[in-house]
Parts: sequence; C-alpha cells; structure tokens
Amino acid sequence: MIELTESDLAITAEYPLNGILDDLRDVLLRAEQFFAPSTPPQDDTQAEEMPRLLFASIGQLLFTLMSHKVSSQITLKSSNRNVSTELQDISRKLNGLSDSIYEHFRPLSQLVITKAPDADIWNTVLKLIESFSYTTPQTSFVKSSDGTPVTRSSAFQQGDEQTKTLVENAIFYEIRERTYRNVGGFFPKYFYGKDWCRKRRSIYRDVKKRHVGGRWIDFPNPPTQAKVWNWLSDFQKEFLTNTRSAYYTSEKCSDFTGAEAQGQVDFFVKQKSDAVITTHDWKDIHVIGEYKQSKSDFKPLFLQLSRYIRDVFTAQPTRRFVHGFLLHGTTMELWVFDRSGPYSSGEFDIHKDPDKFICAIAGYPMMNNDELGLDTFMEQKGEDQFVTITDSISGEKKELLLERNPFVKQRAIVCRGTCCYRTTDEQTVVKFSWTSDKRPPEAKYLNLARERGVTGLASLVGHFPITSIKHLRNGLKFPAAHCFRNASSSSLTSLSLSKSQPPRSFGAFNQFNNTESTSKKRRSTTSDFKESKRSRSSGQKSSLHQDCVATEPSREAGAVSLYDSGKEAFDNRLLGCLAISPAGRALSDFKTIEELLTALRDSIKAHSSLYLKGQILHRDISEHNIIITDPKKANGLTGMLIDVDLAKEVGSGRTSARHQTGTMEFMSIQVLRKVAHTYRHDLESFFYVLLWICARRVWEKEFRCNLKDRPKSDILTSWFTGDFDAIARSKEHDMGVNGFKELLKEFPRVLDCTKPLCEEIREVLFPYKKGLLVGTPAGPPENLYKPIIEAFDNAIASARKEDLAHLRSPS
Repeated sequence: MIELTESDLAITAEYPLNGILDDLRDVLLRAEQFFAPSTPPQDDTQAEEMPRLLFASIGQLLFTLMSHKVSSQITLKSSNRNVSTELQDISRKLNGLSDSIYEHFRPLSQLVITKAPDADIWNTVLKLIESFSYTTPQTSFVKSSDGTPVTRSSAFQQGDEQTKTLVENAIFYEIRERTYRNVGGFFPKYFYGKDWCRKRRSIYRDVKKRHVGGRWIDFPNPPTQAKVWNWLSDFQKEFLTNTRSAYYTSEKCSDFTGAEAQGQVDFFVKQKSDAVITTHDWKDIHVIGEYKQSKSDFKPLFLQLSRYIRDVFTAQPTRRFVHGFLLHGTTMELWVFDRSGPYSSGEFDIHKDPDKFICAIAGYPMMNNDELGLDTFMEQKGEDQFVTITDSISGEKKELLLERNPFVKQRAIVCRGTCCYRTTDEQTVVKFSWTSDKRPPEAKYLNLARERGVTGLASLVGHFPITSIKHLRNGLKFPAAHCFRNASSSSLTSLSLSKSQPPRSFGAFNQFNNTESTSKKRRSTTSDFKESKRSRSSGQKSSLHQDCVATEPSREAGAVSLYDSGKEAFDNRLLGCLAISPAGRALSDFKTIEELLTALRDSIKAHSSLYLKGQILHRDISEHNIIITDPKKANGLTGMLIDVDLAKEVGSGRTSARHQTGTMEFMSIQVLRKVAHTYRHDLESFFYVLLWICARRVWEKEFRCNLKDRPKSDILTSWFTGDFDAIARSKEHDMGVNGFKELLKEFPRVLDCTKPLCEEIREVLFPYKKGLLVGTPAGPPENLYKPIIEAFDNAIASARKEDLAHLRSPS
C-alpha cells in the first residue's frame, strides 16, 4: 500500500492546504447526502441531478488537489510520476463511467467534509491513485465535436526549455499524423534528371567494382559510427573532391553555434570552405544525417533527426524544405521535411540496393540551392538582401532592403514558419509565412480593415506569392500516413496532446463557466502565389499558379473538406511575402514600464476597432503579434496589432482549414477546451501576454532586476507543458483568487506598480459567481473593453511615476 514517506510529510507541512478545500465542503456534503442509501431521490428530477452532482463534486475536488503545490512535489515510486499527473489521468478516466464510481472517492470526500489533517487527506489521495490504477479502464482518445484534430507545434519550447525529451515529444505531436514513408517518385524527384547525374553515374561505375557477392566489401563490419565515418570520409576524398559541399561530423555539442539548444550531429552536409573549421553554424547546414550501429526502433532515431531538422528551420527560417537521412546498421532511409511534415523514400539496404546508396551519398553534396530547399526568392545585391514588391495602392514596384536577421521567427517544423524582417530604413516590416490554402488571405483582412476605417492595425504595403507545398511535392505519390506504434497510449510523456473531450468531471459543472458551442481556432492564408524567378522555368507557370491560389472556403452541400482526412494526403500551405507599415519593435523590447503598458493598451484599442468597426476577430493574440511603434510615425499610437493570419470575419462561418495551432501560453481557457472563439477570449489572451512579460520576460532581459533573484517556482511553465486540458486547468487555477496571488509573487519588485492593474483586469475577465466564470458574458463588448482600457489608463500614470523615480535613482 502506498503511503506518504517522511520526505512527503515534510512537503505537506511546507505547503499546507490552508483551507483551499473549504469552498468544496457544501457540494461534497450534498453529493454525500445524495449517495447515501438512507436518502433515496425524491423524484425523477432529483434522480437525474444525482449523477451530474456526483461528477461535478469529484471534478472540483480533483482539480483543486492536482493544482496544489504538493501534487507536483510528491512523486510515486511505483510509476515515477507525480501526484498531479496521476490525478489528471483519473479525471480523464471518469468520462463515460457510471455514478457508482463515486464510491472510490467517498473516503477522501468525507475527510474533506470533516476537516481532517492534511497528512490524512494526502495519504487518502495516494490510496485513491493506487486503487484507481487497476479498477478503471483507460478511455480512448476522440476528436473534438466539430471533427477537427487539435494540433500544436514545438514553437513554445525556447531557450533552456529546449531539453531533448521536451522538444522531441513536442515534435512528435507536431508530425505524428503528417509523416509519410515509402512515398512514390521520391528518387526520380530528388536524385534523377539533375545536372550532376552524369557525374553521379560515373562515380557509381567506378565504385561498383567494390560491390561483390551482393555486399560492399569495404564497408565496415561491424559498422561502428567511427568506422562508418572513416569510410564516408575516404569515399569523399576519392570521389567528391570537386563538389560544392562536403560531409562533416561533430565530436561534441560545442561544435555547433547558432541554436539555443545544443546537439551533437552524426553526419551533415554544408558548403566547403578553405578556412580551418572549428565550429559549425546551423544557418550553414544543408543536410542532416543520423546513424545507429544496429537496426533499432525507428521512432527514437527519427525524432532525433527531427529535432536537428527543427534547428535548421529555426536558423534558416526562409528555408523551403530540408533533406535528411537515417542510417541504422546497413539500412538507410532518405527524408525530406517541409512545413507540412516529413516524408521518405522508404527503407532500403545499402548492400541490396547499392545504386540507391551511392545515388544518395554522392547526390547530397552536389545539390544546388534550389534542390536543397534553400531560400531562392530573397534577392541579393552584394551583402544586401531585398525583396521587390508592388505597392497595394499606387501599383508601383518597390525594392525593400531588409536587415540581415529576422526579429521574429518560429521554432517548429510543421507551422506557418512565420519570420519577420525590418527594412533598413525602419519604415516597413516584411513577413514570410506558410498559410493554409483553405483560408482567405491575410491581405484580404488588411484591405477590409482599411476600407472599414479600423485604427491601430498595421497597414498593407504589398504582397506577393512564392510557392506552395503542393508545388514542392508535385510528382510524388503519398500513401496513408505512417502509423506510429503506441502513438496514443500512456507511453507519451506529459507533453502529450490529448484529443479526448474535457473530462466528464469538468463538463458536469459547465453552468459555472458560461461555455458555448464547441468550435476551433484555425489558420489563415495568402493568395495568388507565384514561384521565384530563380527557381522555376516558364513551363511551370500555369500549373504553379493554380496550385498556389488560395480558395475561399466552400459552403456548398457535399463540398470536399479537409476534415475528412481521406480526401487529401497533406495540408497544402502557401508561402507568401507580405509587407506592412509602420515597422515596430517586439513587445518584449520595451524600454520603460510606461511604454509596455501603453503599447498593450493601444493594441487592445486596436482590437476593439478591428472587432466592432471592422467586424473581424483576430483570434491569435500573442506577444509576437503586438508591436511597439513610434507615436510620431504611427498616428500617436505606441502599440499596434499585426498578423491577422488566423482572423475571421464575424458571422462568416467556419473555414475548411485542417488543424488548429495556437500559441499555448496565450490561448484562453475556453479555446483550449474547444469552445467557439469570441472577442473575450482575445482579451483574455492580452491579459496572459501582460502576465507573461511581467513574470517571465522582464527577468530574462533583466529589466531593472537581477536574474539570480528570480523565484524558482516558475508557475507559468504549466501554461505550455501538458495537454490542452491540463493547461486549461492550470490557467483556471492561476486565475482564481489564491492562484493569482501566487502568480503575482513571480513579478520582480520593480513591477509592483502593475499588480493593481493585473488584479483589476482579473476581476473584469474572471468574476466569481458560484465559481470562477471563464466564459463570454451577455451584453455589449464595450462592457469588457471599457473597464480594461480604463484600468490601463490609470496604471500608465503610476508607471510613469515609477519610471521617473528610476531615472532619478542614483543607481
């Protein structure tokens, strides 16, 4: 039997419950009275109410306990998981079970009712976990009610959060339903009909004499990594001396620069250099190869390769696709990763298919920029880079000279891949993004906003198409997506994305939540795309244009939709370039507290204008979609909204976009629970942006504070780790009175002046009436916009005083 250890008891003493269960006693007592055999239901209405009440009481009790500090601190030896994770599993298993399951919870419920000591309560929690682990079945995962799978990307993993396990599990959920093996036409597309094929065939003729009796006689046996590298190095010296690129290997993590997380790559291809090379930059990598000596489980090696591919996309954000290969023992598989996922040639044995082996090994170093998927659309003038764009109003062509590095980029594989560059004159922002072809283009919303007199939204300068996934994959034949073993089982870690519906225990008390009909947030697109001059022939023009045009979502009965996964093999994304003005700085690059709060207030005003006057809902509020602007150049505004890729016209109905991807930290509680997106959810996201910057970014940039003084608790980690349900529960707890007090403790002292603002906004967005309300209230939207903007006005005055005091301070 599981019991608290001495160290566990010390934890419960350090973090007492302190009456957080007091509010539950009434509902638990009512449930106990309903359940007791001596008090049968008096009528049919009461009989129907009983199961709902039982599950509601269980759900509230589990939610309160799993959110408590003790739950995350105590780990069970039997499962090596903490109490919070175990309780989350129990809450999921409640879905579909009969009300008799309440019997398991009665001992715990009775202890709470009688105000038992904390140690007794937590001991009973452990017994509950032990009994539940083998008395209830694991429920299966199901799709949300509107049929759209909910997806997430690994973009939220940044800096020191990019551990191998966390990133690989996030990547797995990003690509697991978009991975294709044994794709038809792979070799003809990438290795046949190239300018270098004659040389490659010559190499094969010369080396074929070493293939005797169905084997390469000089290939190492056993094939250890060191021996295989020596073989590849000798092959390169003999046959690949005149190629533009070469193979390299890394011996330690420090061999690589240009990435936030470290990694040691087995083999990779990059352009040759006459200089002595001691380190390698991720922005120079062309091809990634991973090696294992023996035939092993596919998934770990594949995820390791995927993690390095993610680093390549992060360092080269305008990359169209990336080549990679896996070599385990003598089995090889060639891969291509693009913004819709990875696909492969299928496995082959290097001894049984010697021509394929040499075709790949010799081919990669000879590929040109277009064949490698490098950026071929940004033009160059010496050291300068620029794009040519047609002004959306005047029709004149403009050359926009860009800064060398983007100030915004996404750290993920399957995503919009958004990256933004400032022009060197600091007047314009140029954005490259891969968007769904099932959405209206972003330019449409920017033009509508201008026509309808919206203020505070960046203005469209111009846009043009570049390419599409459909074009990049032209000529390939895709089978069914690869089915990973145990893809939806408990083998997945805490980063797993549950597709289950909200647990019955929480759905049972939706009357506290003002919930609405289930829907989803989806992506946007750009339209009328064209391929770059340097990467297409004139003969490709007509078919490419057709592939790259974004279509308006069809609302006709029987129209083919990507909600039916059998209709199309992959998501067709469109890569486009869009220029907006004015240019600005990232929100996290604020210089004063006043500037931060003013930028946020102005962006909320912009949102109000976009929604009320423009009849457009933004739906993707994050710290990256708010910019700080110069009031002298932006009509007196210090903050503006950008990026309406995921926007939607009010009342336009749903689009056919296949998946939902959002910025986890800033998604509202109800959006995480798949409730239809409203203006109030965007306001909630604005609030999370404020909290995120105050409790995290300020420490990271050491804005008038020292990083070493940062609290170790880091509550906001739970806003991007765990499945959607777990993140929603964490946010709901943190928005409660007690949870919010703990969250404010993570602010540095310099931001004490913002705490009244945060308290005031919390009370507006999360009123308490028989429970925390997280839904959209009835009444005009101004009832929320007005008090929030007024709260910012008052806080800005206080922030101005704080900034002046800092300037006058001798330190």
